[in-house]
Amino acid sequence: MPSELNQDQLDKLIALASFGGSASNTQLKQRYQITIVGTPRTTLEASGYISSSRKSGNAPFDLELTEEGRELCRAAFRTGPDSTASRGHRIGQGMFQRLAEILSANNLDVFDQLTPPTESKPATKEGLSTAYFALASKPGEWVSLTDLRQKLDGVERDSLDRLIHDLHIAEDVTLIPEENRRSITIEDHAAAISIGGEDRHLIAIGRPL
Repeated sequence: MPSELNQDQLDKLIALASFGGSASNTQLKQRYQITIVGTPRTTLEASGYISSSRKSGNAPFDLELTEEGRELCRAAFRTGPDSTASRGHRIGQGMFQRLAEILSANNLDVFDQLTPPTESKPATKEGLSTAYFALASKPGEWVSLTDLRQKLDGVERDSLDRLIHDLHIAEDVTLIPEENRRSITIEDHAAAISIGGEDRHLIAIGRPL
């Protein structure tokens, strides 16, 4: 294992690396059930391996690997298994080493291959309304849920489904199935919302929400 870091500290840096080098504590908690706070954060920051910031006083920390932190992770991937680590860590480090060899053979850098994931946003009535009327030429026109979902890329699927379902029940929007069954694509099936056991593929909104 490179540097003076212990296994837990290195694990935290590699967890950040898996997000492309930057992530919030919220993202780390959701994916790995870990956070980088308190003494571990200040130690890694003082060592020059990460930087951190907050959008507000009580917000989760946003963390980013410095170039020194990225190089440390690259070295850890190249070094391979540490004989003092647990069996699970040795297996994982062995896989990292093999992947590092493949990337190096193709002149590729690991961080160029990792795109930081975007955090999904909860659905809102305003966002739904804006997306719908950007697609519809007039109020009440039928718009496919496939097109609507593409317009709302980055919005949580479950959140959007609940919002549309509740608005349909409240009669603020209308959902219907596509009558021409032969025209339904795989994407249409995937985008559909089930109401009463029936898939609905089209949505209409009569006025801005």
